[in-house]
Amino acid sequence: MATIKEIANLAGVSTTTVSNVIHGKTGKVSPANIEKINQLIKETGYVQKLGLRVLNKECSQLIAVVINYHKDFKDSILADPFYARTLGRIQEQVQSLGYYLMVYTEKEVEKIFQMVAGWDIDGVIAISFSKRNCEKIFRLTGKPVVAIDAYGDLEEGQEQQVMNVSLDEESGGYMMTRYLLECGYETIKICAGRDNGVDHLRLVGGRKAMAEHGSGRQRLQFEALGMNAEKRTESYRWLLQRNTPRTALFFLSDLYALEAIRFFHEEGVLVPQQIGVAGYDNISYSGLSVPSLTTVSQDVDKKAQIAVALLMEQIKGGQEYEKPKEREILLPVTLIVRKSARNWTEEA
Repeated sequence: MATIKEIANLAGVSTTTVSNVIHGKTGKVSPANIEKINQLIKETGYVQKLGLRVLNKECSQLIAVVINYHKDFKDSILADPFYARTLGRIQEQVQSLGYYLMVYTEKEVEKIFQMVAGWDIDGVIAISFSKRNCEKIFRLTGKPVVAIDAYGDLEEGQEQQVMNVSLDEESGGYMMTRYLLECGYETIKICAGRDNGVDHLRLVGGRKAMAEHGSGRQRLQFEALGMNAEKRTESYRWLLQRNTPRTALFFLSDLYALEAIRFFHEEGVLVPQQIGVAGYDNISYSGLSVPSLTTVSQDVDKKAQIAVALLMEQIKGGQEYEKPKEREILLPVTLIVRKSARNWTEEA
């Protein structure tokens, strides 16, 4: 790989002149030399070292994506199709703009704070954080921050600085619960690791649908499954032991729904004939299960695209950038009807 000195020798100019062209400081460089140097850069395959940009106090061209996950993963958080697809789309967008991606996942939020404060980054995309912690990342780094799926409330009197790209979670919980009620299920159990974060908003939507569309004989319950595979397995067994006719389990994660379908199959329980199952997210595997999963779909690609676009507007706009008055961007969700839930009203 060529060096600045080698390019300078080939062009018959000083290393300072070559450096100025590389950094766009061409005010005192002749057009002929600019053209000659740029041609040599292409021919020799010269690549500037990122470390030199940092030393020269230029932008690092490094974007940090940090994920504050809450459940235990058997393998890696990146094995979760939702996170994998989100990161894949972010990486595509960032790379196309000439930036580089650093990914850091951690359950302990203090470790994430230490990481973002210690690295020279141009911006941060924070996934699955509380809004309070997103604001803390903004204060620690002094750099642009955009959140994906931030939840909760800010401290009293605190003004929201970090823009948040998320789903209309309450509507998603509402539309699925209403659908299951209209299918004739008498008991709907909304299942999640715990009642927290975006799952809480989905549960709120489900309760609202029950209040508006449930009959006197229909009921809705929340079931906490636990935050690791062992506890979830115990919960699935417990749910089967207490299963009653016309019961539907609405899992607030497709992974949990698919995990439960597999468990029920191994126990000889038929879905949806003996128990209905629905999910949330419409991950790539949800259409491949047997039976295929009825779920709520979100546009992960659009969510990632908007988050990167908002971040880049702030990075490139600098002091001139003015945040929109609306800090919350809610994307719509869609009901996907497949085979895992049974419509009792059509069979009556």
